[in-house]
Amino acid sequence: MSFSELGICPEILEAIEVLGFETPSLIQEKAIPPALDGSDIVGLSHTGSGKTLAFSIPALECIDPDIRGVQVLCLAPTRELAVQICREVEKLALFLDGISAVPIYGGASFGPQLAALKRGVQFVVGTPGRVIDLMEQGELNTDNISMLILDEADEMLDMGFQDDIDRVVSMLPAERQTLFFSATMSPAIRSLINRLSQDPLEIAIERPVLTVPTCEQSVYEVVFSSRIEVLSRLIEMGRMKRGLVFANTKRVVDDVVDGLLARGYSVDRLHGDMPQTLRERVMDSFRKGNLNVLVATDIAARGLDIDDVDIVVNFELPRDPEDYVHRIGRTARAGRKGKAVTFIGRRDFSLLARIERFIGTRMMREKVMTGEQVAQARKEALVDEILEMAASAHELPEELRDIEMPAEHLMTAMFNLLLARNGGELQDIPEDRPSRHSHTQESGADNPSRDWNKLEDSVTLFMNGGKLLGIKPKDIAGLFYNEADAPKGSVGDIKIFLKHSLIEVTPEVAPQIVEKLSTCMICGYEVNVREDKGRPEGGSAPDRPAYRVRDRRSDSYPGRDRFRERSFGGNRYRGDREDTRDRKPFHRRADGPAPRDKGGDGFYKRFSKSYKGR
Repeated sequence: MSFSELGICPEILEAIEVLGFETPSLIQEKAIPPALDGSDIVGLSHTGSGKTLAFSIPALECIDPDIRGVQVLCLAPTRELAVQICREVEKLALFLDGISAVPIYGGASFGPQLAALKRGVQFVVGTPGRVIDLMEQGELNTDNISMLILDEADEMLDMGFQDDIDRVVSMLPAERQTLFFSATMSPAIRSLINRLSQDPLEIAIERPVLTVPTCEQSVYEVVFSSRIEVLSRLIEMGRMKRGLVFANTKRVVDDVVDGLLARGYSVDRLHGDMPQTLRERVMDSFRKGNLNVLVATDIAARGLDIDDVDIVVNFELPRDPEDYVHRIGRTARAGRKGKAVTFIGRRDFSLLARIERFIGTRMMREKVMTGEQVAQARKEALVDEILEMAASAHELPEELRDIEMPAEHLMTAMFNLLLARNGGELQDIPEDRPSRHSHTQESGADNPSRDWNKLEDSVTLFMNGGKLLGIKPKDIAGLFYNEADAPKGSVGDIKIFLKHSLIEVTPEVAPQIVEKLSTCMICGYEVNVREDKGRPEGGSAPDRPAYRVRDRRSDSYPGRDRFRERSFGGNRYRGDREDTRDRKPFHRRADGPAPRDKGGDGFYKRFSKSYKGR
């Protein structure tokens, strides 16, 4: 089937031809015709199947170019996806006069976005938070919106946007067409569809096999500052004879390459800022084996055709599961074995679980190799090289013939010299220290927590209820096992603080628990359960106290700055109400000065003198 058979207008067909698309994908073939007829659509299809064109084409068809206002609203989970969708829409609207699109997302200036809305843009692609802001400010008029699109709906719910989506929908016209696109169908997605659409047509595309069984996939939990050191240890242990390292940004690519070059490794970079001639030169050098490691971004690595890559390292976890599949597809080709290693931080567990669901494979969790293991691997590799060379070199060099020294002493000195020259200095990293969960905890009737190291790995969940609500570990364990149907043994360490609790569970059940207990009742109180975001990596601040210190900046009065930090005697007067509210007022007594002012050098007299003449 061709695009012309789907009932698309000539202007969009011409743009499709310019873009180089010849035949529609399966999701496009099944979704575009009913969407053009005005039906609500639920498209279940994996990332990279052509969903953007499947909803962008019907959306552009329903826009009236004579109306200068927003007519199509598309919600996306991330700013990167919003920008990507908007670019595709602009390409498809190349020959449509008077139709324009704009991405709207947080973290950017309001100015350009407001200017586009005032010009009368018709197609808005945005993240829920910024869309709500502009709607409530009256800058984004919803009167003419006839189509709502939710792309990557499952990811938006995973990121906690359910309430935001409901708020956006509440401000839209009731008469509208709704298109849902998601990679998975969960109960939360089903509930959302039932609330926002009427008799939608469900289109499900079977997912193809995404990874090959000969590729061994593993995960290291590593803080970002340690990753170059861990990468160096992989090279030192001989696990990266020819490796591809992927990062999400050009800046990180440059940092990784600079760090590895400083350690003496043969490495180069590949990213979009490099001229084509230089990129081809780097690729040629990597193919010939002159480089051991190539560090690249996803965009620069598109179309790489290298058959003998033995390992792929994800220095950062990609946001898009499809990008993960593209990355690890560079190894284990043509029946060969390969390895894919992924570095993750504490905040990457939900994304890792989504990628694992997408590829249908659970990655192996591994511990970072220690400095002792690396040192031993260096020695073993050096011995292998010496033995290999000794098999072909039998003649003693002339410079060594006159040396009178036992052969054992000479060999030991040469071995230590070579070891020192060939091995770089190892750096200490947090992963070398014992885990905070390594101590054994005693379990009892009121404390079912245990040593989490007995389980393979964990995801920490956050509950906004703690000791103030009378919650005990057995209450949380019962809630997870009975209400969320968590499998036996999937709940681990339970830590209850004054106002919140932290619960560690296995990664497989974390999405299920968060979905079922996003709002729940415990000990007669309503609480929420979500993935714990934790402190920024490297933070070590203690648990916050139960009280909140009043912000002194709001307690201002005329002349405050003038008297700040003025010294009176041995005390320091800051001029803040916070410092003076508990002091007794200074009143002149009828029977003379206060006892503390006897002798003429008391605080009151000095205080009065300091204000004299003001």
